Order: sequence, then structure tokens, then C-alpha cells
Amino acid sequence: MERVDFVTSVGFGHGPGDRAKLGLTGRGPVLVITDLGVLEPDPETAELTLTRVHPGVEPASAVAATGWPLAVAPELSVTPVPSPTELSTLRLLERQD
Repeated sequence: MERVDFVTSVGFGHGPGDRAKLGLTGRGPVLVITDLGVLEPDPETAELTLTRVHPGVEPASAVAATGWPLAVAPELSVTPVPSPTELSTLRLLERQD
């Protein structure tokens, strides 16, 4: 069985109801944004599901880059291309490293 070295956030634990069992408030993660796309928890199972890919990314690439059998939404969308203002802001942030 594969295991991770550490967990930075409980997320949804092992599924629906785990957050409440642990006494955690809030609804948990609503989006996970990666360099390949966007994952959202399934409303019933809380399983992270690929719902959007970034321009030029094939869903198979996102699935291959994930360490578990990634679910893919039946209606997958593409994230919008960043606006010129968003790109310039990101480039400014990169320079500050």
C-alpha cells in the first residue's frame, strides 16, 4: 500500500463525515488548483475530481501525473486564458522570489 510522508491538511479525511468526527468546522477544501488543472470534491463522496484543465493540457496528462486513480468529470471544461493584467501581476510576483 502506497503512503505519503506527511499530510498538510486533513481535507475530507477518508470521506464524508470525517471532518465532523474530528470536530473540524468549515466545509473543507472547495478547489485544488494545480499546474495542469482544477480539482473539486465530488458533492456526495468528497473524492477530488478533475473538473477543468488548463489550455493545452490533455486530461490524460493530469491523470498520469496524479498518484491515485484520478476521477475525471463527465463534462470537463478548460480554464480561461489569463488576461494581460493577470499575466503581468503573476510576472511581478515571480520576480519577487
